[in-house]
Amino acid sequence: MPDFWIIGPIAWDLALYVDHLPASGHFVQAVESTERPGGTGANVATALSEAGARVHMVGYVGADAAGQRMTTALTAAGVNADHVQVLNGRTSSVVLLIEPNGERTIIGIHPDLLHDIAIPAAAVGPGDIVYFAAWRDVFTPAAQAMAAAGALVTSVPPGTVPTMRYLIGSRNDFTVIPKDTTAIVTEGAKGVTVHSADDAYHFPAISADVVDATGAGDAFAAGLLWAIGREQPLVEGVQLGLAWAAATVQVKSSVPIETPPWTSEQKPQA
Repeated sequence: MPDFWIIGPIAWDLALYVDHLPASGHFVQAVESTERPGGTGANVATALSEAGARVHMVGYVGADAAGQRMTTALTAAGVNADHVQVLNGRTSSVVLLIEPNGERTIIGIHPDLLHDIAIPAAAVGPGDIVYFAAWRDVFTPAAQAMAAAGALVTSVPPGTVPTMRYLIGSRNDFTVIPKDTTAIVTEGAKGVTVHSADDAYHFPAISADVVDATGAGDAFAAGLLWAIGREQPLVEGVQLGLAWAAATVQVKSSVPIETPPWTSEQKPQA
C-alpha cells in the first residue's frame, strides 16, 4: 500500500439531534446532543488509518482545547499528525442539526484558515496518494509539484484539472462535469455516477437504515481511495466506497475512531 496524504479540514463537531428544523424565529428542542471529532479531512484520514493504511494528515488546529482533542484523536487512530499545524485562531468547529431521517444541516462557527496551511509537497513521494478533502486555489502549485513527483493526486471539486487524476464530490459540488479527468459524483440515496472521457456509469446506493448521514461522503471517498491504493479496478473502488458509506450512516458518528462501522467483509485486509 502507498502512503496517503490527506489535506483538509479538522473540526470539532457539536451534533444536535432534533425532531425537525426550526422555522425562522421558532424554537426546537434537541432530543440528544454530543460533541465529537469531525472535519472532512480528519474523517477520511481516520477511516483509511483504521483500515490499516499509512496516513499523513495535513491541516490545522488552533491552540485551544478542541485542537488538542483533535490531535489526540487522530494520533489514537494511527494517523501521522506531524503535519497538523497549530495556527493563530480557533480550531474549526461546526454545529450539526440532524433530523430523524438522518439528514444533517451544517453550521460553521469559526473563520476558515485552511488557505494558510503549508503543504509539505517535498515529502510526498512517487506512488503516494494525495487527497484534497477541501480545495483552495492557493493549493495549485503544491498539487502540481506532487503530481510531477509521481504522486497520484485527487481532490474534491473544483481541484486543478488536469493535475487531478480523479475529482470526487457530491452533485452539488460540481458546477460542470470536466471532460479531461474522471469525475466521481455522489448523489446521496441515488448512488454514484462515474464520468470519464468516453462515458458515464451509474452505481446504485446500498440500502441502509440511516440514522446520521454525517461523514457518508467521507467514508465513500476513503473506501474508494483504499481500493485505488490496492490497484483495484475503479468499479471495485466505487462499490467499496458505497459499502463504507452505507455502514457509516447507520451509526451516530461524524468519523469512526474507536469502532469503525464497517464489517470485516466490507473492509479488505491490508
